[in-house]
Amino acid sequence: MIPIYQPYFNEKNLEYAHKAIDSGWVSSQGEYLDLAKNKLKELLGCKRLILTNNGTTATHLLALALKYKYPHINKIIVPNNVYVAAWNSFLFDKNYELIPIDSDLDTWNFDTSKLDELIDDNTAILVVHNIGNVVNVPKLKIKFPNTVILEDNCEGFLGKYGESYTGTESFASSISFFGNKTITSGEGGAFITNDDDVFEYINKVKSQGQSNEKFIHDVLGYNYRMTNVQAAILYGQLESLNEIKEKKHRIFNRYKSLFKNVDEISFQQIDPDTEHSEWMFGLRFNEFTLQQKKNLELHLFQVGVDTRPMFYEMKKHEYISHIPNEDINSVKLNEQCIILPSYPQLTDSQVDFIGNKIIKYLKKWE
Repeated sequence: MIPIYQPYFNEKNLEYAHKAIDSGWVSSQGEYLDLAKNKLKELLGCKRLILTNNGTTATHLLALALKYKYPHINKIIVPNNVYVAAWNSFLFDKNYELIPIDSDLDTWNFDTSKLDELIDDNTAILVVHNIGNVVNVPKLKIKFPNTVILEDNCEGFLGKYGESYTGTESFASSISFFGNKTITSGEGGAFITNDDDVFEYINKVKSQGQSNEKFIHDVLGYNYRMTNVQAAILYGQLESLNEIKEKKHRIFNRYKSLFKNVDEISFQQIDPDTEHSEWMFGLRFNEFTLQQKKNLELHLFQVGVDTRPMFYEMKKHEYISHIPNEDINSVKLNEQCIILPSYPQLTDSQVDFIGNKIIKYLKKWE
């Protein structure tokens, strides 16, 4: 079976992890935490960065940062077809009303043309870069200069808008280093902000609310800290970043070359002022019904190819299905999109095998 994803590790990655274990510093202290943090800050060109134990906690810190800095904001505009962690992070503390926006069929992100009618003084925007296709945050900032914009950058990490990396131009952003991400620490995440006051508060909140005096806690806090072992893996991954990115770029280009002349298929449309993060590679089968897509998924599974569906619209999840939303395009994308294997070790012959199986299936289907 060709899996949907496999993390890329080399000897150096694993050497750092063993060193962290051998040092005895296996929890939330140790040299690799600063090494990984500083390497990330240098890469992204950001002012303030906090390492966390996973991407969901990093995204929850977005909600806490917003509540701290802008307590009057109680509504969050969100995409209607994303992984549930983006929504959950703003529902944990029951401070926010979610306002879903339907998808754009070309980009698979939320339809930004619908923002104007929904924004007021009590509203913030949560940007999610779906499957790695980058929403142009600088353009949104120009159009909505008085609106707070946050980024769930868990899928957009390493993408760009203009000359800046995603996550660096908004009020605050989150990153995930889960096992299926381009750069991984197993679990792990990061919170980014350029606001010094917010950084000081969140840095305290993610560490049990610890004050400057040991075991004296002056705010309600959480244990969202990354471990030194996670940071060691992350540091090794960052040292291999160029190698990993080159391998994934080759895979994305090969897929595009295979499918570029297939009329039944379309790719995500990319804003010309942005760069896709090339996290996962997705295809849209423009005329498929849900059953036709499921038939293709089953066929690929039977020939040894693991796939994933596009994320579901909000109403599919029972606990939030009551939230009013428009989802015509989100439903269509879920019915017509398939996510293909795209991990760095994927060979050209494997990409060709996957592509040819899909093309032959479509010809048979015709």
